[in-house]
Amino acid sequence: MLFYVQMKWNYQGRISQDELWRLEAREGEHGLEGIRSGLVKGLYKVVSQHRVIAIVDVDSLENLDRNSMGWLPMREYLEFEQVWALRDYAGFVEDVKAGFPSPPPPGATATSSPDETRRVAVSWFDNLSKGTFDEALKLVHPDVVWENIAPTPGVSDLAPWLGSYRGLEAVVKSFEVWARYSRMLAMNLQQLTVEGEDALAIVHEHAQCLANGNEYDLYVATNLKIVGGKIRRWKVYWDPSPLIRAYKNL
Repeated sequence: MLFYVQMKWNYQGRISQDELWRLEAREGEHGLEGIRSGLVKGLYKVVSQHRVIAIVDVDSLENLDRNSMGWLPMREYLEFEQVWALRDYAGFVEDVKAGFPSPPPPGATATSSPDETRRVAVSWFDNLSKGTFDEALKLVHPDVVWENIAPTPGVSDLAPWLGSYRGLEAVVKSFEVWARYSRMLAMNLQQLTVEGEDALAIVHEHAQCLANGNEYDLYVATNLKIVGGKIRRWKVYWDPSPLIRAYKNL
């Protein structure tokens, strides 16, 4: 859940300016750690005002309240002027185009038939193989979870895009990192199996290391969870050995 949080330093007559800066140094470290962890998406000081604005992504209202009331080093001197819930604009536009569809009845969940799952999966891999990424991204839910292989010592220094990401924007940024190191030369869907909302695929990727021109081949096992015609989870499994050999000139 995304929130806009507007805070004001309320310290006048309570502590000195020097004491404020000492506390703000601690508060700043807390904020930067939030950025590194992904909790804080943006943190800004309003010019010439005693205000700070944050865009935060929290998993619950309770944890937002705990952070505001109990975890912030400056909690005693911060006045929370505005806390606004935000939604992804792309999702809003989808609602506009669909005429603001009614939510499903209580207890019901959006599902995809096997035929729809196959249609979305085939279109996804077809667009990726053609390099039509904008079309491919139209098939992805804004709150998608993308699970690459886990960061691993000796591998992550070569492939810093490894790990898990949530949200379409974070997924796109991880691929922008990948594109600074590698180039896809060819991609082919080898096998596709569909069961309900799950599509299981084997994909052959032929890529090139940009630093030295070495080419390498990967066989990637892919699991797509497709709900309501959108990819909600994307998980891959692959052996990084060919990439390591290519990157290290082995």
